[in-house]
Amino acid sequence: MKIDASAGQHLHAKNNQVNDETRITASSSKKTFSVDSATQFTNTEPTRSAEELRAKSDDGKLTVITYTSNGKLDLPARFEEHRDLIERVANSTSKLYLHDTPAAADRIAKEYEKVSADLYEQRPQLKNQSWGFSVDGSGKLVATGHLIRADKQLVEEVLNSNDKLVSAAQDFKTNFLEGLEIERGSSGTSQYWGKYDVNEDNFAEIIDFKEMITQSRNNEIQREKTGYLLNKWDWTFNISDQLGARAAPVFTK
Repeated sequence: MKIDASAGQHLHAKNNQVNDETRITASSSKKTFSVDSATQFTNTEPTRSAEELRAKSDDGKLTVITYTSNGKLDLPARFEEHRDLIERVANSTSKLYLHDTPAAADRIAKEYEKVSADLYEQRPQLKNQSWGFSVDGSGKLVATGHLIRADKQLVEEVLNSNDKLVSAAQDFKTNFLEGLEIERGSSGTSQYWGKYDVNEDNFAEIIDFKEMITQSRNNEIQREKTGYLLNKWDWTFNISDQLGARAAPVFTK
């Protein structure tokens, strides 16, 4: 059996499709349900037995990943020797590329859209200035870029006045850093985002939420169709670009 080591970054969702949600099977009840980290959706697919949805394979590749009631992957015996690798890929992919982190990113975009209107009303010139924002080690939102002291103070006051925005930014950072650690695994190395040295201390110097929103925003038609402010495909590429530009690849495999 061949394990596809490139499963990490390239498993990101197909342009905001919800059908990349993780299927979870509770072996004790033999019932299947779906979980999305941001929003609960009603499962419209026909109910299938646990055996029917048990981790399937096609030409040596897992096509459906399910979990038992104790939270472990439900794998066929022939995959057991590769359990650590499969669980690491599945968990890091879900947290970094598919669910937890991108869900937090979309929440950031929604709340920023609200506060930015007030911010630009107070200081219209900020629209034409080069600045961004991130979250620091204390969990506060901080303005970055080229701003005079008065503008920086105003930006930070307005941003931090929105508790939902602050919470979303903190969730993004937590999920992102945890995902990097999971992706590196016991070897401490990665070929993908996990290869970059991003931590509590330097996160605000590397990840710019304003750039992320600007470069990943869906147009009105896409937003109406998908319900997401950000396009996951563009979001993935933007985060990759930010990491490549500002973070050191010290954990390269």
